[in-house]
Amino acid sequence: MRRPGLRRRVTHAERGQSVVEFALVVPVMLLILLGIADLGRIYTTMMSVESAAREAADFGTTLGAAHWSPATKDVTTTEMERRACVAASDLPDYAGDDPSGAVVTCTNPSFSYCITSSIGGPCDPFDPTAGCDDPLRAQPCWVKVTLAYDFHLFTPLQIGVPPTLHFERDSTFAMTDIDLTPTPSPS
Repeated sequence: MRRPGLRRRVTHAERGQSVVEFALVVPVMLLILLGIADLGRIYTTMMSVESAAREAADFGTTLGAAHWSPATKDVTTTEMERRACVAASDLPDYAGDDPSGAVVTCTNPSFSYCITSSIGGPCDPFDPTAGCDDPLRAQPCWVKVTLAYDFHLFTPLQIGVPPTLHFERDSTFAMTDIDLTPTPSPS
């Protein structure tokens, strides 16, 4: 029986056991910590890619049909890609031009767009006969921007999880023209 106030002596065998337990637990804890960090990075990266797609699609529809006339279509698509690339330039595996330059293109994420003349309709690059450049069109055309991104994990385990994840995010906006004519006052 131990007397109060006296400490038990730790033997060398017990100290060795603690070191072994520590050596077994630390790698597992680090792996779990890196996995949690990767999940957080994946989530924020997916949100950033989706936000960049939204930025580009929003620009393609902001001024309505005027952006899609045959004379301005190329300028519009170039600016949509530039906006998407600038918005995505803070991503960890971003590959593209300098965002401070006049023309920005990027390869990771890759940019694509399409225009549909009806919701759920076929998604084509651009069809001038669809009438999307007509501001008086009864139903709006839809601009869909898709960004595809390759994401590299911190912990590339070969246990069913690939070292690189590929995902696509898209955003679709309706092309509407706002009527700027003043409403007559009631008489």
